[in-house]
Parts: sequence; C-alpha cells; structure tokens
Amino acid sequence: MGNKERKSLTWLPKSIRLSLAVLTTGIASGLIGILCHYLLDFIKFLTFGNDTTDLLLQFNSVSAYRRFVVIVVAGVLASIFWYFIQRRVSLLSIRKAKQLVGKKSPNFLGQSLHALVQVAIVGAGASVGKEAAPRELGALCAGSLSRKLGLEIPERQLMIACGAGAGLAAVYQVPFASTLFVLETLGVAWKLKNIGIILVTTYLSAYCDRPIVGGKAIYLVGKVSLHPTSLIQILVLTLFVTPLALIFKVLAKKASKSRITDKHILWTMPVSFIILGGIVAFYPIIMGNGQVLAQWMFSGGISEYLPILLVIKGLIVCLLLWSGTYGGTLTPSFTLGVGSGFLLTRCLETFGLSLNPNLGMLLGATIFLVTTLDAPLTGIALVLGFTGQGGLVAVPLILAGLLSRIINNRWKKKQ
Repeated sequence: MGNKERKSLTWLPKSIRLSLAVLTTGIASGLIGILCHYLLDFIKFLTFGNDTTDLLLQFNSVSAYRRFVVIVVAGVLASIFWYFIQRRVSLLSIRKAKQLVGKKSPNFLGQSLHALVQVAIVGAGASVGKEAAPRELGALCAGSLSRKLGLEIPERQLMIACGAGAGLAAVYQVPFASTLFVLETLGVAWKLKNIGIILVTTYLSAYCDRPIVGGKAIYLVGKVSLHPTSLIQILVLTLFVTPLALIFKVLAKKASKSRITDKHILWTMPVSFIILGGIVAFYPIIMGNGQVLAQWMFSGGISEYLPILLVIKGLIVCLLLWSGTYGGTLTPSFTLGVGSGFLLTRCLETFGLSLNPNLGMLLGATIFLVTTLDAPLTGIALVLGFTGQGGLVAVPLILAGLLSRIINNRWKKKQ
C-alpha cells in the first residue's frame, strides 16, 4: 500500500474504518452471491435451453448428444483459460491470500475471472462444487476494501476470512453455518469481537442476497422421525460412513495437491470432461455439483445402480480436480453422505429395524461434511441449514458429528 493512499484514509478513526469494512464486505459479498446466481442460471439456460427450477428436468430436456457436447466444450474452454491465466497470474487460495497480506496482493481481475469460470463450468454440468467461487470472490473484495480503508494487517486478514464466509452465506443462505466455517477452518480466533464481526458480515450478505436467491432450504426433505432404534442407526452409520468420508477426503486432497497446471492441462482436462460427458449422456443425474442427485434421493428416488453412481460421482470429482479443474468439494461431499446414509439405512432395515431413511440421509451428510471439512460444528450447521431442519432432529446429527470427530482424531494420530 502506498503512503499517499494510507495517509488519505487514516484521518478517519480506526473504529469507523473497521465498521465501514464490515458493512461494505457484507454488502459486496451479497452482490457477489447475486452475480454467481445469475451467471449460473444464464449458463444453464444457454447450454440447456430451458429455464426451470427442476435441474434434473432441465438436464433431461436435452438429448444425450447435447449433454455430451456441452460438457466437452466446457472442458476444452476451461482448460485453455486456466492454462493461460496461470501463465500470467499467480492464483492465491484464501489461506495464502491471508498469509501474504502486506506482502503481496492478489491480481483482482485474474482471481475474479478464475472464480467466475468455476461457476460457469458447474452451470454447464461439471461435477465440482460451486461454493469455492463465491468464497474466493468474497475474500478478494474484502481484502481490497480493507486495504483501501487503511486497516492494519490483522484486521485485513480478519476481513478476508469474513469475506469468504459471507460469500458462502450468500449463495447458500446459511449465515450461521458460514460463521462457524470462518472460525473453524480459516484460523480466526474465537474472540467475542471477531465473532461479532463475522456474524454481521455473514447475515448482512445473506440478507442482501435473499430477494434474489430466496430464503428457502436448498433441499426438500420429507418428515424426519426418531425411533428408539435411531441410536443404533447413528452408531452404525458413524462407524461405516466415516471411513468412506476419509477415503474421499484423502483422494480429493491428493488430487488437488497434484492438480495439473502446466501445458498438459490442455489435454488432461478435456479428456476428463470427455469421460464425464460420456457418463452424463446416459446418466444425467451425475451432472452438476451433486444437488440433483441429492434431491432425487431425498424425493424417494431409488435405483439398483445407486452404489455405482455414488462411486462414479466421487471418482469423477477427484479426476476433474487432478486434471486441472478448480472447484469445491462441499456439495459433492454432502451428496455422497446422503447416498451412503440412505444405503446403510436400507441395509439395517433388512434386520427388521424400524428406521427413518430421511434421518439416515441427514446423518450420512453430516458425517461426510464433518470429516471432509474437518469442522464438526460447521458440518452439523450446514446440514441443518441446507435442509431447513431443526428442533429434535439436531440432536442425532450432533451426536453423529461428535462421534465422527472422535474417529477422525484417532485416525489422525495414527498418521
């Protein structure tokens, strides 16, 4: 930051500048959520030609050939973009951007385009999460705003984390879960001042976004009932789903770490999208970030091929990340958890137990998110926020989340 820029802003009291940073970060993140929402809808309309809230119906409304072509074209264009952008711009993760505050600023245009392309490929049907893009854009804007307001390095780092949480809150309308996400995953201290600032940014962002995105739960879930045998369901699902979530977490992490960024991306990414295109030509339910598959299961969809579909979904996510694609794993993790919980609950029912499949899916999703995010409170809150659940339903999810956390900690000690 130049001395002239700093002097022109520091005449304002520090508390005023921090308050302005909090308010502008919340509003900017809300606008980012709206931008991502409209971009996603535009890409889906452009590629599939029908404007409908039923994503599976939208995917099914076009021919298998068109689904294949859309996916392949998206992969080719994305590979060209990421090849050239990474030759000219050093793409910084949110954590890296926090660490480099005061030393190096992200390339605003390059990082923005990088995030928007992630949204675009999800709209075209790529099997990665869209949540990384609004988090990155929120953090980017927060860092820029706090720098222009002349905040000190610790406050700028806090605002970058707040921007990431506010971006997540905007697109998914989960401000409380997003607050926990910032505290559990982005290295922000659990201080009363920090918590207050995070809450303001996340709730303000979600409020600004609500008229466009809507305040309803993302997933429609049938009645969730509890039985005396639900405790058995919790214990068994925790013991069996946690290892599955660990496997996916390890594979996705290795894929991201070994992500191809050199010239080989010009063929690895198109090939991975050709593989995905060949699959979705026959099974469009695999398309997108996993929301379609999860809602299909919540709506009572049953298929003898579900175990295979879940395995393919998880492997495709890892393949895309390794081949050079950028994107999140939050929504895919949620979907894999829903499917795992459903299948294991059906297996338990063969022993004559009276169990609720909807509870099983929520438990599976909770366990997967707690494991993959390495954030138990965030995972529980996200499942409740995504599905609009509350009350007594939270109790088994909390129990499953805590038990899964214990298993995760024991696994870490063995590494």
